[in-house]
This record gives sequence, structure tokens and C-alpha cells, in this order.
Amino acid sequence: MPEGYTVNSQSTLDNYIKFATDLFHEKKYVTFNYKLGKPRTIKQNGALWGFVTSIADRFNECGMEMEVTSPALNKPIIVPWTKDSVMDKIWLPVQGALYPNKTQSSSELSTHEVAPVANAIINHFAKKQMHFVFAKEEFELGN
Repeated sequence: MPEGYTVNSQSTLDNYIKFATDLFHEKKYVTFNYKLGKPRTIKQNGALWGFVTSIADRFNECGMEMEVTSPALNKPIIVPWTKDSVMDKIWLPVQGALYPNKTQSSSELSTHEVAPVANAIINHFAKKQMHFVFAKEEFELGN
């Protein structure tokens, strides 16, 4: 099971070096990955998933359809929007446009990169007279 370590002081660096050294001596082969910057917070994660859920709900309420195509289907089929489909079809493409090296998952974002993605989506749908809220900030459409 992967283990995470945050190194943000000399004492945590010392602890990580000891952990890595001990693990290497025990296992003889270890791969380490690292991530720079402070990752998004638990509150940001909750706000993000609440945001994409609210978009999916609004799209479904408004009758905005999502088409699914596949070589196995004779023609496209209509399916309801879900939080995951909004994440895949809207959030991640906008995230990738703003942060080209972070295109696979919203968990790649640091704390200061989450709000700009939400704001870009909010601004886009504001032009279509659709109101969405991200965290505690409300953005009135058309204003």
C-alpha cells in the first residue's frame, strides 16, 4: 500500500530520509514519487465534488443531454449527466487548458490552482445564463 510523506521542515525531511533509508535496507528495491506544492485541501476537494454534482443536477433538470457514442452502438444514446461525467467532460478539459502538465486528475492541482478552474467554468456558463456556486462564493450569471 503506498504511503505518503509531506516534507515541509528540516525535522520532517530528517524523518523522511530515515524512513527511506530503513525501507531501502529492508526491501532492497523502492520507487519513490514526489509532488511539488501543497495539495488541494479536504475542503477544496469537497467543494469541487459538490460543484460538479451541482452542474450535473442542473444540466439534467434543464434537459441538457449528454450523448454517448461507441463503435458498439448503432447511434448515439442519451444518458444523464453525473458528477463523474462533468469531471471528465468539463472540469478536466478546462484544468488541462489552464495547467497543461496537469491533465489526468483534479488531485494533481495545488491549493491555489483549484479556484481558477472553477471560475473559468462559472464564467463560461454565466454567458449561457446558468448560475453555479463554488465553495462560498456566488457568481451571478450575466452580472
